[in-house]
Amino acid sequence: MYTFWQTVLLEEYTYNGAPFPPHARLSVDENHFNQWLNLFAQTVDTLFTGDKANEAKWRAAKMAQMFQHKIAYFKNNPLNIL
Repeated sequence: MYTFWQTVLLEEYTYNGAPFPPHARLSVDENHFNQWLNLFAQTVDTLFTGDKANEAKWRAAKMAQMFQHKIAYFKNNPLNIL
């Protein structure tokens, strides 16, 4: 996860992979994503301030939203699973 966020936030290209597939088959719903976002935001707010901290929280929220939509799609279209 360190290299993922380093790549996303700092444009230091240390992450090489696809973040969605490990999440695709998890039994998670909106409540799980909301809990993760709360923990993520609390951690960022405890450790960091400024524009990058705000960007990290914004990107995390967008990523959670996208993952939720993709997970819902694959649940409704099981033949298209990764």
